[in-house]
Amino acid sequence: MTSTEQVLKQLSDIPFQKVRDSPTVKYYTDWKRFEELLGIGYAEELRHDLRFASFTPNILFTLDGVEGDYDSVKVSKEGFEDVSELYRKDASELNKMEAYHRLLNKYVAVLTMGGGEVTAVSPSPKGYLPNHLVVRVEEGENRLNLVDLALDRGLKTLFVEVDVDDGARLEINYFFLHQREAPVYVEYLMRAGESSRIDFRFLGFGGYMTHVRSHMHPVGRESEGYTYGSLIARSDTKTDVITNVTHHGDYSKSVLSVRGGVLEQGYLVHRGAARILNKSHEAETAVKSYLTIFGEHGTAHSIPMLEVDTGIVAGASHSTSVSRLDEYRMFYLRKMGLSDEEIVDLLLRAYVEYSGVAEVFDVDWRGIISI
Repeated sequence: MTSTEQVLKQLSDIPFQKVRDSPTVKYYTDWKRFEELLGIGYAEELRHDLRFASFTPNILFTLDGVEGDYDSVKVSKEGFEDVSELYRKDASELNKMEAYHRLLNKYVAVLTMGGGEVTAVSPSPKGYLPNHLVVRVEEGENRLNLVDLALDRGLKTLFVEVDVDDGARLEINYFFLHQREAPVYVEYLMRAGESSRIDFRFLGFGGYMTHVRSHMHPVGRESEGYTYGSLIARSDTKTDVITNVTHHGDYSKSVLSVRGGVLEQGYLVHRGAARILNKSHEAETAVKSYLTIFGEHGTAHSIPMLEVDTGIVAGASHSTSVSRLDEYRMFYLRKMGLSDEEIVDLLLRAYVEYSGVAEVFDVDWRGIISI
């Protein structure tokens, strides 16, 4: 295994973020917060207990493998290029965090699904924890619930690659809770085959610096990929989320829709980009992003983008809003008999519950916001 010192030397000339999906992409993540903990050393302690949500994992990721009772998980500790698209990429295409993960990651877990439900947990590390999951959906109706925790001082990279075969369906419920001492880099790559469907739903509470990016690829004819997200930026946290979709197949459909709330001195960015390739005819997509700032000192950015390479489309639209909970809106809601506390609670609840993930894990979001 390559030492951390050797890895850092190899990474010295690689930028943290290569500009590829937006000319302004590199300005929204505070990459220095990742740089502070590069070389921290592998995690010596992991924990997955959480009083703010309910889940019973079939699969628990560790530093060296997986634990659990799900017999369709295989662990590969060599030859990663045979199972992972990340390891097949040319090194010149990688940003620093992708390269860091690729050089220091110890294993790839391969989950094969043919109907049913699986709950997996990526635990909270003290130190550096790389986790990598490849999901292969062969048939039927499937659900993957994934909990991602970073509750201690540490660094985490989490990669999830999903391939859904023709005619199959997969629902992903992704819940992340990161604290103010942990930078976390997460990347999802999802591919939907002919007449297949992926529903990617997430609820997130970012931490010291949380960077999450998802790439949806409706590849087959009449394939569908839907992304619905709920985000809450607590005070003194930074969260940057990118949701992308690229249409390859004819008559494919997608939606990228995110709702978010920003509390005092919180920082939240959502960037949603949809592209319809020239070879994709009669595709349909929509990008939606609505963020609300609670208080005077929060920061939010919403950047929807469309790129349509063909004139044969069923539909393509985008919409965005960044607003503050101002005195005029408060006055109107007070007239309806609500107190200030009830107004804030009502609006935050609408954002938290928008994606549907809070219900899956019975998330105590009020308790999370208070810590």
